[in-house]
This record gives sequence, structure tokens and C-alpha cells, in this order.
Amino acid sequence: MECSEPGTIRDEELVAYLAGEKVRPAVVQHLTRCQRCSSQLATYRRIELKLISKLYRWDCPPNQILGEYQMGMLSSEQALNVKNHLRMCVLCAAEVATLTEFLAHDRMLAEPVSVAQNTVSVRPAATNNHHPARDAKRTLDSLREHSLAGVRRIVATLLPQQPRLAYQRDVSSQTALWPRRYSAEDVSISIQIERGPSRKDSLQLIGFVTRQGTTLEAMQGTPVRLSTLASTGKTVYTQNIDELGNFVFSSLVPATYTLELQLPEGIVVIDQLPVTTEE
Repeated sequence: MECSEPGTIRDEELVAYLAGEKVRPAVVQHLTRCQRCSSQLATYRRIELKLISKLYRWDCPPNQILGEYQMGMLSSEQALNVKNHLRMCVLCAAEVATLTEFLAHDRMLAEPVSVAQNTVSVRPAATNNHHPARDAKRTLDSLREHSLAGVRRIVATLLPQQPRLAYQRDVSSQTALWPRRYSAEDVSISIQIERGPSRKDSLQLIGFVTRQGTTLEAMQGTPVRLSTLASTGKTVYTQNIDELGNFVFSSLVPATYTLELQLPEGIVVIDQLPVTTEE
């Protein structure tokens, strides 16, 4: 297929139009008339989306580092590196801005300390429970929960077990716990629990994710979050899906967990996931 008006626009102008930059009116008019150039623009857009899925924030500091930077907990060299990165990265700059607004409403961190005549007034020891490291972790955890609060959550459904052949059934005819398959819209998640290779009392969770209309490689880098509540507090583990659609959580203790698959358009949630083996 050839351009209907060769020489009217250049490839550079197509790229600029795709990036949202201001272009000549003739470029916009030509794209509405020329099938070849509009098809080329669609090709560039697919390439851009693929690059974004592969390289999205690949060289950005982790959320933890951005939080510690804003709270002044980094070394001078680390803080300078983050500062230079924020000048170039609008995504991280926006995240730090959100953190700044969040911290402004944190009473413990925003509470002023009165200083007079080179002395600092402190609370009595009986009521002073402020621990900087602990409060920093609490604040960062709260920020993550706050940032995810408005995100669309998609609850996954447990699919029925596939029927077994007669010779595969045990004498008690109990339903096997694993593997389990879950479905959430166009996403399928298979989960297997096995004994940990290093310790007999630990378990590992192995997951496999597929999505209709996409390749396994397209899921690479997608964050997966596994959390559980215990008497000592909330424990959170994070992993990323690899190029084959797999993720693995090792050295887990038997408990009931929540698994979250963090997709760009929402979070797929598996609640009440019993991480235990069949006995």
C-alpha cells in the first residue's frame, strides 16, 4: 500500500503526532485521508505500547527509596542520585508529590518540635513512643495502602477441580487442595503449593498467569503481592512475573494469605488463600 500523497508528511511528524506534540494541520488532515499513513501510525503505537510494557520504570528507584528520600533518610550520595532522577522522570516526581501531600496530613510526622535556647522540649518518657525507623515504615506502608485504595479491585473466582480418573482417586474420595485455578475476567491464575526445598517446615507457592489475547512475555514484570495478618502484624511479600508467566514465593509458613496481581487497569485479588499442604 502506498501513501495517497507521497511527501506530504514525514515519519518524524508521525512520531511527533503520536507523542502528542503540536504538528502542522496538514499532518492531521492527511492522516484522516491516507490509509497507509494511518496504518503506519497504528504500527508505531503498538510498538510504543510494547516498549512501555517491557521498560516501564525499569531504571526508576523503588517506592521504598523514594519514600526514604522524601523523609530525609538517605545518604547524601543516594539523595543526590534520586534528586537528579526526579528532574527527568515525571512518574517518580508525581509519586514523590503524592507522598509529600500524604506526609503533610500525618500528625506524628507533621507535629512541630519546639526549640528554645539550644534546648529541645520532649514529651515525658512514659508517653514518648516515637521511633523514627518504625514510624517511617508505618508511614510508607500506609502510603502504599492509600495509593491502592482507589484502584479497581477484581476478585478472582475459584474454578471447580477437574474430574479425576477412577484410578487417581484415593479411598476417602476427598477433594484435592492443589493445584487450584482462579479466573478474573480475562486473567487465569494457577497455583500450586509444595514443600520448601531448604526447610521441611516451610512451603513455597508457585503461580502461573495467562491472559486472553496476550503472550506470556507481555505479563513479564507484573507485580504480585502476597500478604497475611498475624499477631505480630501484617507480613507482605512481593515478586514479579517472569518471561514465562511464572512467579514463586518461597519460605512461607502455613497461613491464610491474600494474593494481589497488580495490573495497570486494576488489581486481581485472591482472598482467603490457604497456604497449606494436603495431609
